[in-house]
Amino acid sequence: MSHNTEPERAMRRHPAAIIGIILALVVAGVALVWWMGADPVAEDDVSRTAMPEAPAGTPAAGSPPEN
Repeated sequence: MSHNTEPERAMRRHPAAIIGIILALVVAGVALVWWMGADPVAEDDVSRTAMPEAPAGTPAAGSPPEN
């Protein structure tokens, strides 16, 4: 593995790669902040919604008929 003794020269020769790395880090940082800031309660998460109760005397769906 070679040692990078001239970082200025590397910046001159590889500007697209350096911009791509910086852009990827910025996108990852924004995604992390957005994901950590998401509140499922504020977003009306349907997985936390209570199921409505069936009226009394109504058989459950899929139950056998009463004789």
